[in-house]
Amino acid sequence: MRNILKVFTEIAHKEGVSITSLEKTIGASKGVLSRAISKGTDIQAKWLIALVDNYPQYSAEWILTGNGPMLQKDSANSINKETDPEVLRDKLVNLQNQLDALEKANNALEDANESLKETKSLLQKRITELEAN
Repeated sequence: MRNILKVFTEIAHKEGVSITSLEKTIGASKGVLSRAISKGTDIQAKWLIALVDNYPQYSAEWILTGNGPMLQKDSANSINKETDPEVLRDKLVNLQNQLDALEKANNALEDANESLKETKSLLQKRITELEAN
């Protein structure tokens, strides 16, 4: 019988991610897989479905039975899509938009921090005045 938990470990290793990261990708709570792996316990079938859904480059037959090739026949095509200039350009634009939003948020936080420093200074002066009276 196939040790299904080994499949999660193999895919995480092949993808270069931790089990915790794989848990996050498939929507499992932190520790769901790692605890099952360390204790040798069963997992819910929904995590297998989530694995197949989130890692379509891996053969569902291989995941479930260990038979056949690990990777789908069209996985080379999906790799080519990831290196396609248009796809990469879209990803770059998306990342730049995220960076711009983060810079705006950072600027707003810096302004709020300055305002809080001024308020703190005024409050400290007022406390000193009240303590003097």
